[in-house]
Amino acid sequence: MTKWRTYGHRGDETEELINSTNEYYRNYNVGIITKIPVPIKVMEINRKNKEDIFGGKTKGSAIITKAFFEEKSTVDYIGCVQGFTIVFDAKETNKNYLPLQNIHKHQIEYMELIRKQRGIAFIIAHFKIQRKFYLIPIEIIKSYYDRSFKGGRKSIPMEDLDNNFEIAYKNGLLYYLDTVNTYLDYIKEGKIKSV
Repeated sequence: MTKWRTYGHRGDETEELINSTNEYYRNYNVGIITKIPVPIKVMEINRKNKEDIFGGKTKGSAIITKAFFEEKSTVDYIGCVQGFTIVFDAKETNKNYLPLQNIHKHQIEYMELIRKQRGIAFIIAHFKIQRKFYLIPIEIIKSYYDRSFKGGRKSIPMEDLDNNFEIAYKNGLLYYLDTVNTYLDYIKEGKIKSV
């Protein structure tokens, strides 16, 4: 039996960690960060009614049998943290680099627009083999993306990432807002060029 590879859920493990962390941040009033649902248009639903113990019909389960994506999604998460708008996407890789093909052009464009409005935009990349998480600012993503069209790398190597952007993982949580503070410091100090 052939095992088919799917690419639509490459960040699932990382997203579960982020969702738990976001709940923690919300509970402690640090920030509100929400997972954005994928916009789909349902065309057909198969409903199965069930009989209750008295022989009557009850509403049963519904299965979506036909649907399509209404529009391209932007990023996985959006939120507000102490007055800052943040948007980011979660990516995973089994390599020691993050392929740029995993980051869609419309996502880069959306993150650029957020930065131009003084928001914060980045990717949380999980390098699974190394068991490391990095925050990759849009400025760095855009730099690699632009160079890829001029014969440069088609990926972002983990070894090129600033160690100050490694995200701490402990007690089942991914403390990415600590790294967002580092990102903000880099912006203030001019260590990151604007998009």
